[in-house]
Amino acid sequence: MTFGEKLKDLRLSAGYTQERLAELADVTKRTIINYEQGRCYPKQTEIISRFAMIFNTSVDFLFSDEDRYVQEAAERGGVSAAKEVKNLLASAGAMFAGGRLSEDDKDKVIRKLNELYWDSKAKNRAKYRKND
Repeated sequence: MTFGEKLKDLRLSAGYTQERLAELADVTKRTIINYEQGRCYPKQTEIISRFAMIFNTSVDFLFSDEDRYVQEAAERGGVSAAKEVKNLLASAGAMFAGGRLSEDDKDKVIRKLNELYWDSKAKNRAKYRKND
Protein backbone atom coordinates (compact mmCIF):
# COMPACT_ATOMS: atom_id res chain seq x y z
CA MET A 1 0.00 0.00 0.00
CA THR A 2 1.41 3.39 -0.98
CA PHE A 3 1.71 6.51 1.14
CA GLY A 4 -1.30 8.06 -0.61
CA GLU A 5 -3.47 4.99 -0.07
CA LYS A 6 -2.52 4.82 3.60
CA LEU A 7 -3.15 8.53 4.06
CA LYS A 8 -6.60 8.29 2.51
CA ASP A 9 -7.52 5.21 4.57
CA LEU A 10 -6.38 6.88 7.78
CA ARG A 11 -8.22 10.09 6.91
CA LEU A 12 -11.47 8.27 6.20
CA SER A 13 -11.14 6.09 9.30
CA ALA A 14 -10.66 9.22 11.42
CA GLY A 15 -13.68 10.85 9.78
CA TYR A 16 -11.70 13.79 8.41
CA THR A 17 -12.46 15.60 5.19
CA GLN A 18 -9.57 16.51 2.94
CA GLU A 19 -10.08 20.14 4.02
CA ARG A 20 -9.87 19.25 7.72
CA LEU A 21 -6.75 17.12 7.27
CA ALA A 22 -5.14 19.92 5.28
CA GLU A 23 -5.83 22.33 8.16
CA LEU A 24 -4.41 19.93 10.75
CA ALA A 25 -1.29 19.24 8.69
CA ASP A 26 -0.84 22.88 7.62
CA VAL A 27 -0.92 22.09 3.90
CA THR A 28 -3.44 22.86 1.16
CA LYS A 29 -6.38 20.69 0.21
CA ARG A 30 -4.80 20.32 -3.26
CA THR A 31 -1.71 18.88 -1.58
CA ILE A 32 -3.82 16.28 0.23
CA ILE A 33 -5.56 15.38 -3.03
CA ASN A 34 -2.20 15.01 -4.82
CA TYR A 35 -0.80 12.84 -2.03
CA GLU A 36 -3.88 10.60 -1.95
CA GLN A 37 -3.87 10.19 -5.73
CA GLY A 38 -0.16 9.33 -5.74
CA ARG A 39 0.80 12.31 -7.86
CA CYS A 40 3.48 13.40 -5.43
CA TYR A 41 5.03 12.70 -2.05
CA PRO A 42 5.90 15.03 0.82
CA LYS A 43 9.29 16.56 0.17
CA GLN A 44 9.87 17.40 3.81
CA THR A 45 10.07 14.80 6.54
CA GLU A 46 8.36 17.32 8.83
CA ILE A 47 5.13 16.90 6.85
CA ILE A 48 5.26 13.12 7.10
CA SER A 49 5.90 13.50 10.84
CA ARG A 50 2.81 15.71 11.14
CA PHE A 51 0.66 13.04 9.50
CA ALA A 52 2.13 10.39 11.79
CA MET A 53 1.30 12.53 14.82
CA ILE A 54 -2.24 13.33 13.59
CA PHE A 55 -3.02 9.64 13.07
CA ASN A 56 -0.96 8.37 16.02
CA THR A 57 1.15 6.09 13.85
CA SER A 58 4.79 5.82 12.84
CA VAL A 59 6.55 7.52 9.95
CA ASP A 60 7.76 4.09 8.83
CA PHE A 61 4.18 2.86 8.57
CA LEU A 62 3.16 5.84 6.44
CA PHE A 63 6.19 5.94 4.19
CA SER A 64 7.31 2.55 2.85
CA ASP A 65 10.60 1.72 1.16
CA GLU A 66 8.75 1.75 -2.17
CA ASP A 67 7.58 5.31 -1.49
CA ARG A 68 11.15 6.32 -0.65
CA TYR A 69 12.47 4.84 -3.90
CA VAL A 70 9.88 6.72 -5.96
CA GLN A 71 10.52 9.96 -4.07
CA GLU A 72 14.29 9.65 -4.54
CA ALA A 73 13.81 8.95 -8.26
CA ALA A 74 11.66 12.09 -8.54
CA GLU A 75 14.29 14.18 -6.75
CA ARG A 76 17.10 12.90 -8.96
CA GLY A 77 15.40 12.46 -12.32
CA GLY A 78 12.10 14.29 -12.20
CA VAL A 79 8.55 13.11 -12.75
CA SER A 80 9.38 10.72 -15.60
CA ALA A 81 12.02 8.93 -13.52
CA ALA A 82 9.56 8.59 -10.64
CA LYS A 83 6.95 7.11 -13.00
CA GLU A 84 9.49 4.63 -14.38
CA VAL A 85 10.47 3.47 -10.89
CA LYS A 86 6.83 3.28 -9.78
CA ASN A 87 5.88 1.22 -12.85
CA LEU A 88 8.90 -1.07 -12.49
CA LEU A 89 8.15 -1.72 -8.82
CA ALA A 90 4.47 -2.35 -9.55
CA SER A 91 5.29 -4.77 -12.37
CA ALA A 92 7.86 -6.63 -10.29
CA GLY A 93 5.48 -6.73 -7.34
CA ALA A 94 2.71 -8.19 -9.48
CA MET A 95 5.06 -10.77 -10.98
CA PHE A 96 6.31 -11.93 -7.59
CA ALA A 97 2.90 -11.79 -5.92
CA GLY A 98 1.60 -14.74 -7.82
CA GLY A 99 1.99 -14.45 -11.56
CA ARG A 100 2.53 -17.49 -13.74
CA LEU A 101 6.26 -17.81 -13.29
CA SER A 102 7.73 -20.67 -11.31
CA GLU A 103 10.02 -19.87 -8.38
CA ASP A 104 12.98 -20.92 -10.53
CA ASP A 105 11.91 -18.53 -13.31
CA LYS A 106 11.46 -15.70 -10.81
CA ASP A 107 15.02 -16.31 -9.60
CA LYS A 108 16.24 -16.15 -13.19
CA VAL A 109 14.44 -12.84 -13.77
CA ILE A 110 16.05 -11.32 -10.69
CA ARG A 111 19.48 -12.55 -11.74
CA LYS A 112 19.00 -11.10 -15.23
CA LEU A 113 17.80 -7.74 -13.87
CA ASN A 114 20.82 -7.64 -11.59
CA GLU A 115 23.11 -8.48 -14.52
CA LEU A 116 21.52 -5.80 -16.72
CA TYR A 117 21.95 -3.22 -13.98
CA TRP A 118 25.64 -3.93 -13.43
CA ASP A 119 26.36 -4.11 -17.17
CA SER A 120 24.68 -0.76 -17.74
CA LYS A 121 26.54 0.78 -14.83
CA ALA A 122 29.88 -0.45 -16.19
CA LYS A 123 29.09 0.85 -19.69
CA ASN A 124 28.10 4.26 -18.33
CA ARG A 125 31.22 4.44 -16.19
CA ALA A 126 33.39 3.63 -19.22
CA LYS A 127 31.53 6.14 -21.38
CA TYR A 128 32.03 8.98 -18.89
CA ARG A 129 35.68 8.13 -18.30
CA LYS A 130 36.33 8.67 -22.03
CA ASN A 131 35.01 12.22 -21.69
CA ASP A 132 37.37 13.10 -18.82
